[in-house]
Amino acid sequence: DTATAREVLVKTGLQKDQLRQIWNLSDIDRDGYFDHDEYVVAMFLVDAVVQKGRPIPKELPSSVIPPSKRELVAERQGGTFLS
Repeated sequence: DTATAREVLVKTGLQKDQLRQIWNLSDIDRDGYFDHDEYVVAMFLVDAVVQKGRPIPKELPSSVIPPSKRELVAERQGGTFLS
């Protein structure tokens, strides 16, 4: 659930602004909650930042967008999703 996701994110040791960026990128449907796919995206981004030292991207790379969310992202961008 979302409360558990928040707890896990806070325990990563990332700063609040970093966590906010990751949350906003991962909450693909922008409903304020994580479903399973969005949680996986958040953990992927946390791992990239914490373990690999990568910067948080400005927008979610298409390779990270779960198949279940691709149509939503394409509609928001006014086109067709290209993988």
